[in-house]
Amino acid sequence: MKNINISLILQIVALFFLLVIGYLIFNSSDNWKIVSSELDKAQKELKVSQEVIITTKSQLENSRKEFEQMKSQKDLIIHKRDSLILSFKRKNAKDWDELQRIKDSIKLTNDRLAKDRAVLDDLFGMEE
Repeated sequence: MKNINISLILQIVALFFLLVIGYLIFNSSDNWKIVSSELDKAQKELKVSQEVIITTKSQLENSRKEFEQMKSQKDLIIHKRDSLILSFKRKNAKDWDELQRIKDSIKLTNDRLAKDRAVLDDLFGMEE
């Protein structure tokens, strides 16, 4: 009789645990739905973030190219200014040595000017 009572009690305890486990499974399936919907939302937000990063990266690349173009334009303007200054000095030179140094300086400046024009034309896609 004692064996039957212990066996019956163990069966009731096992049935109780099965009911608790079944409840947790059915209750957790709702949680899984919530978790999966949140994961879907997070995945969509991640895709949007990736698109924003790609757009920002292309805008930064365009800005970098524009900056390089502006820098080349600035260098061209500086060399034109130097050329004008040297031209003025050449007209006002008093001795031959000074004139020769100015001539060398003008040649160097003109070489830089030609190089900067070529770089600038490449940046703007112009062909001569």
